[in-house]
Amino acid sequence: MFRTRDADVIIACASRVGNLDIPYDKYWGSPSKQKLIQIDVDPRNMGVTRPLTLGILSEVKFALAALVRTMQAGKGLTRKTESTASYREAMRQWRRKRFESVFAWRGPGLHPAQALQVIGRLFGGDAIYVTDGGNTSLWSHWFLPATRPRSYLNILELGMLGTGIPSAIGAKLGNPDREVVCVSGDGAAGFNFMEMQSAAREKLKLVTMVFAEGSWTMEEPNERRLFGCTFGTAMGTVRWDRAGDGLGCEGFVANRLEDLEDTLIRARASSRPAVVCLQTDREANLAIPGELMMRFAEVYQGPMGQ
Repeated sequence: MFRTRDADVIIACASRVGNLDIPYDKYWGSPSKQKLIQIDVDPRNMGVTRPLTLGILSEVKFALAALVRTMQAGKGLTRKTESTASYREAMRQWRRKRFESVFAWRGPGLHPAQALQVIGRLFGGDAIYVTDGGNTSLWSHWFLPATRPRSYLNILELGMLGTGIPSAIGAKLGNPDREVVCVSGDGAAGFNFMEMQSAAREKLKLVTMVFAEGSWTMEEPNERRLFGCTFGTAMGTVRWDRAGDGLGCEGFVANRLEDLEDTLIRARASSRPAVVCLQTDREANLAIPGELMMRFAEVYQGPMGQ
């Protein structure tokens, strides 16, 4: 999805244009003023949530290629590499500002966002990533690399937990030649962790990483806001690597950033399904930037702070 230079037109490419893409008019702008062009191969996705100025039924790559040719023929498009560089720099500065606490983190403990950067560098953009859990999923959304189509599986706004491991198993069965990486919080992993025995029984070579700080972390801010305290959120220490060993997988554990890459390399090389217990820091996991947490909350509750 991208905007034209004057920001009066949005072109949505291969997007269902749901509330998760850009939630509500707060981010879209008023339909009476903001023009929307939608390109999609499925007519059922056209104009479902917002009125369209123009709907283009086409594979995106063909439609965009034709659009570029048309604009170039009319001299309406020029290649300005300096503009591209400035946009990339603006994005870099935006991330640096929003995630200042992540880049400055020096411990003690393992920051989930820093761990995800190591995971992304090692497995790259060709892997299938399956993410599950509360804050773990949010960190994953911001710090895992861009993937190929149909290669990033997440519960999105549906709100259920525990789908990560079963989804990863399904992804591996459907794509036996591709790497599948499951990233789960410890609360979410508890729902269906026994399915790792299914992975072992089917001899599936996948990597499941459980971010384990021993707490239902996403629930804590809500409980403090509503009741002034937390209750039932502490899980204690769970050694998911040992649980994986007991189910026929190969378990690994890491609690320091400097050890993580070597641990993941060994897990990746395992001939059995690998379970990596990442002993992440609870306070770091709680430190989702406020602006971005609000945008996540707006998916469920509607626009806030307008």
